[in-house]
Amino acid sequence: MSNIIHFEYEGHPVFFNEEGWINATDIASKYGKKPAKWKELPSTKSYIKSLANALNMGNVRKSDFGLIVTKRGGFNAGTWIHPKLAVSFARWLSDDFAVWCDLKIDELIRSHQPTFTDQRINAIFLLDKPATWEKQFQHPFYQALSRMSGLPYKGHVGGTPSLFGMITSKWVYQVVLPDSVYAEAKEAAKGNGEKIHQYLKPEALKLVKEQLKAVTILANGCVDYKDFEARCVQSFGKSGEQGMLILPVEREFSYSAVRH
Repeated sequence: MSNIIHFEYEGHPVFFNEEGWINATDIASKYGKKPAKWKELPSTKSYIKSLANALNMGNVRKSDFGLIVTKRGGFNAGTWIHPKLAVSFARWLSDDFAVWCDLKIDELIRSHQPTFTDQRINAIFLLDKPATWEKQFQHPFYQALSRMSGLPYKGHVGGTPSLFGMITSKWVYQVVLPDSVYAEAKEAAKGNGEKIHQYLKPEALKLVKEQLKAVTILANGCVDYKDFEARCVQSFGKSGEQGMLILPVEREFSYSAVRH
């Protein structure tokens, strides 16, 4: 049992642990009741079974599926009830107490959640050293962009239009990666011939690949770049740093013979 946290409700002590479990024995005594009586109610048994199934605990070989734990002796002695079951128990005591209990559990769970700083997020997504380069951006992606934009694509030997790089950054990487992750990977890859995806851990790379497929499918269904940009905004919920970019037919695009 993790750390015990003490509150008071109408002058009576109420004990939770930091995960939101409640000591039912102490608070039940305020109302002249015992948790064992509540536990034996048909409605309680039915609710426990439904909750256990929802939490994938249906295979636990206990009548209460591990959602109720009895501790004997010591400071944390008593019947402890799972936070998802605690409000049901609290309503058996009092509706007012049930509301108070629900709010306290929510407060405890939120305060117990870890804080994810940029540094911690980056450590989750990024490798310390770049992985060996493997081709991630396949021909179908660039062919779809070529068809949509009207710009030529003849394989990486001849280079790709700079627009394709902008789309990759804006609608692939920046959609699925946290800002700090993208910024650090981009900075790490700058000037050394490596690519952003070489710095991504497998979980992050999987997100990029899935987004790549989504953008390819979307591009194949668009009539031009303006249509593509509008659909990206609608589908991915952001306008990107560039906003709506309308391409004049006569505009020339630079090409870069780089690997992706």
